[in-house]
Amino acid sequence: MSPPPQGATIGVFGTDEGAKGSLRSSLGKKSEAEGIIVYHRVDGSRKVSFLDASDYPGRIQGYARVASISDHAFYLFPKSGTLSAPDGELAVLLEAFGIPGTLQVLDGTSTPDAAAGALRGTAVGGYPVEVRSSASTSLDLSRLAPRPDFPRAGTLVYIDRVFSVKGVGTVALGFILSGTVKVHDELRPVPSQPGVVADVKGIQINDEDFEAAGRGIRVGLSLRGVEPAALGKSLWLDDGSFGLSDTLALQFEKSRFYKQSLDGRDLHLQLQGEALTAKLKEGPGGGLTATLPAQVPVWEGMRATVLDLNAKGLRVAGGGTLKL
Repeated sequence: MSPPPQGATIGVFGTDEGAKGSLRSSLGKKSEAEGIIVYHRVDGSRKVSFLDASDYPGRIQGYARVASISDHAFYLFPKSGTLSAPDGELAVLLEAFGIPGTLQVLDGTSTPDAAAGALRGTAVGGYPVEVRSSASTSLDLSRLAPRPDFPRAGTLVYIDRVFSVKGVGTVALGFILSGTVKVHDELRPVPSQPGVVADVKGIQINDEDFEAAGRGIRVGLSLRGVEPAALGKSLWLDDGSFGLSDTLALQFEKSRFYKQSLDGRDLHLQLQGEALTAKLKEGPGGGLTATLPAQVPVWEGMRATVLDLNAKGLRVAGGGTLKL
């Protein structure tokens, strides 16, 4: 039996639609996920998903979701050579999640030193710079690797859509964040009522049937034992090996560009795939406790980002690492 296909996810971050359009010409099949656009491309034995958001800078939720589930970031330097405030906000978002990435300069509109210099002081300013022509369809994917803060054990799937298909039953679409999903696996919806189990009766990747799928893959799972209504408030499927908690103790690094206090406020905590409202309490030494409305899967080293969606300026307050 051949090994299950493996994948990787790349977030495409930028405000310059011309630069993004140039990159899209290098990508493959287009599909949609909840609030984001997905492009699929095969790289050797890997299936690579490129994730983009179409509603920025008006809304940051799409890019925050992209950042939360991406292994790697392509930050597109504006062709104008000048950074705007939204460009800076995207750099802060990537830094908050600690995502490795590449600074992309297209068509010689800037030099590597100038592009990196414009972002000096941010993690993006330290990214390797790739200068490429928009006429080229080749992409350097050699740096792709599983993100270090994703789970190293256990199976976890972020689900962004659940619906019913006549003759098939309940179908969930999402991204495998860790582990392998196999036909006949029993997965636990999170959050859900105790004892609810979904049996995987079919797996599709880009409309093809598979017996199993590995991490980094966008999948469609046909499920037995649960109705769509029962999964309506579930955001993840796991193999039961993850701890669950509605209170997260983070070692937090507030962005130096965000000046407001977080203590006692109700803001949003962007987890892997989903942003939930959170009651925040600041502690000594950079500690931050976030109380959530429901239990979520947790693991040591998990990253989360605080979003202030109603802020008039920077909407990314910073990022933290979970300590169990």
